[in-house]
Amino acid sequence: MVAVVAAVAGAVGLGTADRGIERRSAVVSGVPVEVVRPDGTAGRLPGVVVAPGLSASMQLMRGFADTLARRGYVVELVDLAGGGASRERLPGLGDGPAAEARLDRDLDVAVRHLRTVPGVDGGRIGLLGHSMGAAAAVRYASAHPDVGATVAISQGTMPFAATSPRDLLLVAGGFEFAGYRDGAVGGLRAAYPQGRTGVTYGDPRAGTARRAVIVGGAEHVGVLFQPRTHREVAAWFDRAFGRGGGAPRVGIRPFQRAGSAMLLHLAAVLSFAAIASALLGRPTGESGARAKLPLRLVLGVPVVAVLAAVGVVRAIPRGVLPVGIAGPLAGFFGVIGLLCAALPVMRGKGRDGGRPRTVVSAAVLVVLTVVSFAVPAQLGWAHAVPVGPRVWVLIPVAVCAMVFFAGIELLCDGYSARAAVLIHAWTAAGALAGLGVAAVFGLVSWLVLLVAPLIAGLLVWQGVQAAALRAVRAPVWVPALAGGVLLAWPIAVTMPIG
Repeated sequence: MVAVVAAVAGAVGLGTADRGIERRSAVVSGVPVEVVRPDGTAGRLPGVVVAPGLSASMQLMRGFADTLARRGYVVELVDLAGGGASRERLPGLGDGPAAEARLDRDLDVAVRHLRTVPGVDGGRIGLLGHSMGAAAAVRYASAHPDVGATVAISQGTMPFAATSPRDLLLVAGGFEFAGYRDGAVGGLRAAYPQGRTGVTYGDPRAGTARRAVIVGGAEHVGVLFQPRTHREVAAWFDRAFGRGGGAPRVGIRPFQRAGSAMLLHLAAVLSFAAIASALLGRPTGESGARAKLPLRLVLGVPVVAVLAAVGVVRAIPRGVLPVGIAGPLAGFFGVIGLLCAALPVMRGKGRDGGRPRTVVSAAVLVVLTVVSFAVPAQLGWAHAVPVGPRVWVLIPVAVCAMVFFAGIELLCDGYSARAAVLIHAWTAAGALAGLGVAAVFGLVSWLVLLVAPLIAGLLVWQGVQAAALRAVRAPVWVPALAGGVLLAWPIAVTMPIG
């Protein structure tokens, strides 16, 4: 019943998210864009180009398009090179002059296109960016004085000029790494050395206004969904473009799309056990005692496996796959899975086959798992359709993820349902901790730290699915197959091409 309520609420939330606005998608000179405007408006309206950060897509930024379009702006969402629907490679995964040139080129395409959109006032164009997209927006606006106002969210530390860009708002989350908060304050003090957060300095009419805001209780992604962030953004563009406050009564619902998608994800997790039971059938009779590995081995093997994987991941070239950090991540999980599976396999475990019904049911569950992730994500918070090299990268990443989950299931074999859940959690948590250690010591890209919450959520999701499949005594390969696809799909489709 909870799953049904969550599914209905999520569907209603996504179904009403476009109320009062209209959206049109296009690809301009290889750059995917989406133009969002208020429904049924006349006259020439100011425009804003919105750019996401590294490993993100326009879907994550749609809340800003909703907020601004309902206040009378035409907004152009853009997928920069390497992210979302873009098929283009991002050099250096965003680092270095080549990457900056590519990002500047994509922003230029988006700005020029927005100026040609009917009903847009080409003399009132603003930029908004997050993280890597914020740094790119600041660079572009500094080089193009015809950009009337810029909002940089979590751009980090970077050089700022005292006189450019025009009318700059800098936002960071209170729970972000210090470098992001320092970057916001540093951008303000480059123009106003005694500047304090929360205070506006300069004159918006002269293009000299600057303001830095630290949004309390928000981390690097959460800052995008804070109502205060959206109020600050809307008020900033209104002042810069002389709009006198815009439409203050227009409701700000920055989390509607992403929150509705999360409800659909929750519904999928909660309903999986019932669906698996209906497909595979409820177990009949006693399962009988099954030989199990000693507990000291079951708890010790994952520790050794994680330590070995941390050592091995350093030797995996970061560019072994054309999707950023996908190769090291796949190798990391694959090594852990192989080492966890080695001892159980030598003792004759994991040889259960599958009846035709099991094979068909497993195929259905895999499709259901992909749809449960991809459709809500695509509609709510991330581009989830593989394009370009992402299509074939799915295969090696999924294979390694399947090996990882198969290793966990073999360790759990013979233990009670509660003990198996704890063993699964122990191994998954150890892997996540090992990834964090590897990132802190520079063995894998720092990007791992930013996507760690996503990986943690996927491991919990797979843990629930695995527990449900153990309850119906599914063969080891079934939770490994479904879980492998669940972990691999977001890695392959959301990490940057580079």
